[in-house]
Amino acid sequence: MQDRALKSAFLFAAAAVAALSLSGTAQAQSFSKTDAILGGQPSALQAIMAQQSGGIAPRPAIRPASYSRIPLRPTILRLHPAISPGAFNGQPDVFGSVALRVGRTPLDSRWHKVEHSGVGGAAASYSQSLRRLDPTARLEAVNRYVNHRVTFVDDSIQYGRPDVWAAAGDTLARGRGDCEDYAIAKLQMLRRAGIADRDLYLSIVKDLVRRVDHAVLVVRVSGHMYVLDNGTDRLLESESVSDYRPILTFAASGTWTHGYRVQSAPVNIASNDVQPLNPAADTTD
Repeated sequence: MQDRALKSAFLFAAAAVAALSLSGTAQAQSFSKTDAILGGQPSALQAIMAQQSGGIAPRPAIRPASYSRIPLRPTILRLHPAISPGAFNGQPDVFGSVALRVGRTPLDSRWHKVEHSGVGGAAASYSQSLRRLDPTARLEAVNRYVNHRVTFVDDSIQYGRPDVWAAAGDTLARGRGDCEDYAIAKLQMLRRAGIADRDLYLSIVKDLVRRVDHAVLVVRVSGHMYVLDNGTDRLLESESVSDYRPILTFAASGTWTHGYRVQSAPVNIASNDVQPLNPAADTTD
């Protein structure tokens, strides 16, 4: 019985994770990041159920899946390790998630536009000077450098349209940008400072408290997955940040969406043994 419960929980989790599959193209130019990612496709769970019944899976209404939690049964518990497995397994398993590699996303063109956009001038010289420091000190220096030289301005105000990903050099030259511009600038400066491409991740997340799309840089160094956020100069352990739910993560080595590890809670089964009742004593004479 316990094996069946565990298997059911695993299949439920696999279906929920598969629902984040990003097939087809979306006109992301006019969408928010979340809308562009969702695309209005039926979930994998719906498709499986429809196939079993011989029907066609319905197309659900688009909604922000990144903070609309999939309802889980009380017997399902989320595992949330103290240290991200991504610190050791080479995957961006951050914010309690499991990274799932994907081949194509609606945001690829934006990523490829800025992926190799390096920095020059003062930012390049400063980054180069950091190579003598240990990796953690380099992260702290670059995080502080960008946070103090870029003023947050929403893309709709700066460019007249939403969700523009600017090259690192352009962001630092303008001194203005939104969250992904901060993250891209930090990524390029750390690359110049000697941090390996395989350890640099641009992560698109949903801020569950403010209910807005957000972007941060995640970096693997010294057995940690650190988050560099434009909201603080401190380095944050990825697993200590509970307010962010990752949607997509980009790196030179690939692109990932995110799911979650789950397990079944112990199931207590009542015993089938029936204790015989002792008949009441016959008091009749």
